[in-house]
Amino acid sequence: FQYSTSCSRQMCGIFAAFGGACTRMECIANALKQEHRGPDDLFCTTVKNGYFCFTRLNVMDRTDQGRQPFVYQNFISMVNGEVYNHKELEKEHGLSTRSTSDCEMIPELFSKVKEDFPKVLDGMFAVVIVDNNSGDVFITRDHIGIQPLYWGCDEDDNLYVASEMKCLVDLCSTIEIFPPRTYYYGPPKMGRLSTWYNMSWSPVPYLPSSEPAILDSIYNALYNAVKKMIPCDAPSGFLLSGGLDSSLIAGIARKILGPQHEFHTFTIGLENAPDFVHAREVAKHIGSIHHEFVYTIQEGLDLMPHVLKMIETFNVTTIRASTPQYIMAKKIKSLGFKMVMSGEGADEAWGGYLFFHYAPSDKDLQDEMVDCLSQLHYTDCLRANKSMMACGIETRVPYLDPQLLDVCMSLPPKMKHPNYVHYDGRPIEKGILRKACNRDGILPDSVLWRQKEQFSDAVGYGWIDAIKQHFTSMSSSEAVEHQKVFESYKYKTNTVPARHTSYSPRVLAWLPEGTSQDPSARAFTEIHKSVASTS
Repeated sequence: FQYSTSCSRQMCGIFAAFGGACTRMECIANALKQEHRGPDDLFCTTVKNGYFCFTRLNVMDRTDQGRQPFVYQNFISMVNGEVYNHKELEKEHGLSTRSTSDCEMIPELFSKVKEDFPKVLDGMFAVVIVDNNSGDVFITRDHIGIQPLYWGCDEDDNLYVASEMKCLVDLCSTIEIFPPRTYYYGPPKMGRLSTWYNMSWSPVPYLPSSEPAILDSIYNALYNAVKKMIPCDAPSGFLLSGGLDSSLIAGIARKILGPQHEFHTFTIGLENAPDFVHAREVAKHIGSIHHEFVYTIQEGLDLMPHVLKMIETFNVTTIRASTPQYIMAKKIKSLGFKMVMSGEGADEAWGGYLFFHYAPSDKDLQDEMVDCLSQLHYTDCLRANKSMMACGIETRVPYLDPQLLDVCMSLPPKMKHPNYVHYDGRPIEKGILRKACNRDGILPDSVLWRQKEQFSDAVGYGWIDAIKQHFTSMSSSEAVEHQKVFESYKYKTNTVPARHTSYSPRVLAWLPEGTSQDPSARAFTEIHKSVASTS
């Protein structure tokens, strides 16, 4: 689809160097290591005691007026992401803008609200702002970590910031992930790190009589999240696995846009993959122009080291899923598209993983969901952003909208347990979300009530089996070989937490004895009813 409004949103790569140790040309050379994030433009400018370099992907208002960095008086800013409420903020704070960019108002807004700046933004963002008078630096990242951001120091303690780690490895002796939900403010060497967003939701008590109102609030929040993320001036579409999460996004977007809009959906898999059948059904139901991409096991194995380089992790599950997603991104780009909408975040917030069937109590369920959301920037957000941006494709994720998360995470945990809703004689994960969206013919029942599949399973069961066989033939393992490749790129292992090699300790305590430690849906043989022996 193409749906235009008068706002400009930009995905990009940001790079900043402070302290004077890095020359202008060195800054540009290192910033260009993430040129794939912004292949449409490169701009470098001096700031107090350093440089800003910005690589731009034009998805809205592709004129020079929307070119970053933006300046207001003594403040200069770079932003990677989107601010959905920029018009409201411009009106509320009397901000002046010359372009239609949602990011132009950032430095002026910061001059007025200072540390409260990230709290008033509604969006996904990584931001660096410099006060060119004092030299103070403000760095912040969105509430979940949808947008990547790294920072590091050289041996002289000079500060560097970049969207991707590869820009820092030749400059910094220490590199860390800039934590989501936080901001850094002050001089480059002596600022303070503070939390601006707390995942401290207080679920309301369960009352059966409240369910109808809750169902409406869930649907309305998801509808509004999709609606705010639709506007785009570049060719755009939807990732469509044929599972619940991506299908609901596409179905609701079709309802918002109406039948007259050109509407594109994309699916990838091995030949005869489970996703293809269900995605075709959804595409037919919503009337989309559907694109199917078939890849081979050998193609995936050949590209895996390069995918690891692009996504900057050695997490087994993330690489399994990122490889077909990267292949799909290349094909989407070849068709001329620049933005897609995706279903990341639904499983964490709505109890979608099959291991949630084993949650022994409401508190355990809620605590694990909060932990999953707090760790998403290490895995699914990283995958969704970097595997697509490696090919210059922006990904928007409605399920991680802060207003939708507030609705979801404030529900009685009982309502998100798979035992709360039964379908076809068995408990069903994300049942309350399915019930809320069981209206207006948004999806056919066969998809609305389809069981959870891991993305790396649903592209074809033979994919995971082939990966395991490949590394076994090397007398090694996925984790060991991936870490070797990771370290060969000089990436820092401290950016990949150990717990992401398997399930959390809490989940491991839930699981029946003998359950496979492999993070695939097929590990849960008592729950997963659609195992196929071949791809």
